[in-house]
Amino acid sequence: MSTSSLACRVGSGAGFAGDRIDPAVRLVQSGEIDTIALECLAERTLVPAIKARTDNPHAGFDPRLERRLTPLLPAAHKKNCRIVSNLGAANPVAAGEAITKLSYKLGIKGQRVAALQGDDVMALQSQVKWIRPITGKLIGAHAYLGCKKISQALEEGAHVVVTGRVADSALFAAPARAHLNNLEDALAGALTVGHLLECGGQLTGGNYEPIAGANKPPPLSAQDYAQLGYPLAKVYADGTADISVLKDAPGIVDAITCTLQLLYEVHDPARYMTPDLIVDFSNIKFESIGRNTIRMTGAKSKGQPPTLKVAGFVEHPGFLVDIEIGFAGEGALARALNAADVLRYRLNTWAPDTISIDVVGLNSVLGAKSKPHRGDPVELRVHISAQCETAMDAQSVEDEIYSLTLSGPAGGCSVRSEKRNRLEVLDGYIQASSVPSQLIWSQS
Repeated sequence: MSTSSLACRVGSGAGFAGDRIDPAVRLVQSGEIDTIALECLAERTLVPAIKARTDNPHAGFDPRLERRLTPLLPAAHKKNCRIVSNLGAANPVAAGEAITKLSYKLGIKGQRVAALQGDDVMALQSQVKWIRPITGKLIGAHAYLGCKKISQALEEGAHVVVTGRVADSALFAAPARAHLNNLEDALAGALTVGHLLECGGQLTGGNYEPIAGANKPPPLSAQDYAQLGYPLAKVYADGTADISVLKDAPGIVDAITCTLQLLYEVHDPARYMTPDLIVDFSNIKFESIGRNTIRMTGAKSKGQPPTLKVAGFVEHPGFLVDIEIGFAGEGALARALNAADVLRYRLNTWAPDTISIDVVGLNSVLGAKSKPHRGDPVELRVHISAQCETAMDAQSVEDEIYSLTLSGPAGGCSVRSEKRNRLEVLDGYIQASSVPSQLIWSQS
């Protein structure tokens, strides 16, 4: 155990919008944590939230909010465990109101809910420095906020804190912030813990194949993956932490899973940018101190950044379409390759950078780097993705796939088609001092 005092015990209850619900409930019910943080927001989920709020000022938060919190709120209330989450998406205030109503409906009286408002910077877009000029219609702009206000809400007695766009690590660092030593390096450690926990099961053996060798854990079974435990951390006042998984939960927490997650989505480990601090991962050490328990030390601060990152959502004319057709049985490979060539002939006037044709099960992921196949697959799908200027263009591409069912190689079937608007996520930066934020309170 660290010689420093304990700052908080925080668990990871979700790593993306559609994550499992039961691991979070098990963490809370265990009594091993005092705060559960759920990271449920990404650019792809913020866009529909922005559009929903545009259509209805009371909408725009995560549509799974009620389903996710219905089992979690009573468990957290019973165990005196706080909940922190970015389920607010594009409308955290409306989310706060919805959580208050849900708490009352579940018989939880006196539940204090704080909604963090301020990440929407559309009104400040003239102050954003975009990495390149905007060429379409800007439909939303959201700054990544830090952990200070979340921490304030918890210190002021919030049982639930709901946010919009904040840095993922901020959700997990906030419970510790007020209890850290007065050193930036301590906060750097808490933010590192947040980065480690933000993807949930990816830290505890998900998306991971153990390297064979002495003292290496065996691969997880299907049953293990189905019941995978999510991580929790004891964060100490000096910014060190013990990362683990519940003792009775399947999972792998070792130096390798921690290192892989540490480097996830990190461009420069010596300068990991967050709204709160620039964190230096260069001297991070992971030490095993027990089964599925890792001591994390060595995080350093390189000071506070003067700007906040902004995610801008730009709508462009036209559509993106993805269409597939399946081939199965004897000779499926030859027929699928033939069908792909038919499409190339039929769509040969399209610019190469606006259309892609591949075969799922053969070369759709690695393309030309795919290894030669051994034996012919018995099921394949011919896939086409196209950037279309008009709805008519999109329809013409879809028609070419459907035409294969009558006028192409034998056995084409199971056509799947999807058409969506063309959207771009554009990064920008704004002075942190220009972005005010506030807490909006409600109580059941």
